[in-house]
Amino acid sequence: MNKKFEKIVAFVLLFTLSIGVSIYALDVGSGYGSFTELAAAEDVSNYTIKTNDIGSDTTILGIHGGGIEKGTSELVEALDGYGRYNTYSFEGLKPTDNGSLFIKAINFDEPSAVRLVRNSDYTVSVIGAQGDGEVTYVGGQNKMLAELIKLHLTAKGYNVETLNIPDRIAGVMNSNIGNKNKLFNDNYQIGGVQVAVTKGLREKLATDSGTLNDYSGTINQALSESWPVVADLMSEINNDESQWSLFRSYSSKSDYEKKIDEALEKGAKTPNELIKNFEDVVLTED
Repeated sequence: MNKKFEKIVAFVLLFTLSIGVSIYALDVGSGYGSFTELAAAEDVSNYTIKTNDIGSDTTILGIHGGGIEKGTSELVEALDGYGRYNTYSFEGLKPTDNGSLFIKAINFDEPSAVRLVRNSDYTVSVIGAQGDGEVTYVGGQNKMLAELIKLHLTAKGYNVETLNIPDRIAGVMNSNIGNKNKLFNDNYQIGGVQVAVTKGLREKLATDSGTLNDYSGTINQALSESWPVVADLMSEINNDESQWSLFRSYSSKSDYEKKIDEALEKGAKTPNELIKNFEDVVLTED
């Protein structure tokens, strides 16, 4: 490897890492490495856990709620109001320094949250991101649902960016609690969606009921109207299990992933266009 190429590689790696670091909610404290560790150190009055399991196939998570990342639990509560989803919030209740209650999504193992996600087909995890502007970063392993949410929010005038880099803010790691839902059709780990909302937008969601209702209503539309159509189309895919295992690799993609990638590459501008693109891909014989 020549020195020029080494410099280019080093720059790309540094730039990639800096993106993830710069938008992550760094205003929180160092926090804990697990819920067990937190529970052993903190008085129970410092936090609360709110769980609403209605037996839905979709769970909305807020693992940094209350004073940890203000505005996230408000969004979870608003989505809970539609009566269609299981919801979960871990909320900091300290007068100050709620950031000390922070647990990374890849380490979040509070039992009721884990149980709820594992019993759900689809998961949307709401977390915070840095920034005084009003930006939503959408990531996670479920790329189709993430893109649907993005397109719905964009259509309503929200500034949305998609993250695919291998950083914690992108929500793509297998260890992220949002990706631990049930297997799709018993053979495909579809994963979840992570919606990271900047501080500026979270403050608006927490104080402006009109914005909160509009924002949550838009996500609800993506989940309740567009996603079921896509999920039905996915059920039509004849996934070849002989070429796929639960251990992901870049060299061997499942039939699901191949068709999802093909549809996304068409660059839909609206939710309906994305659905149509996916339908064309699914119904086209290989």
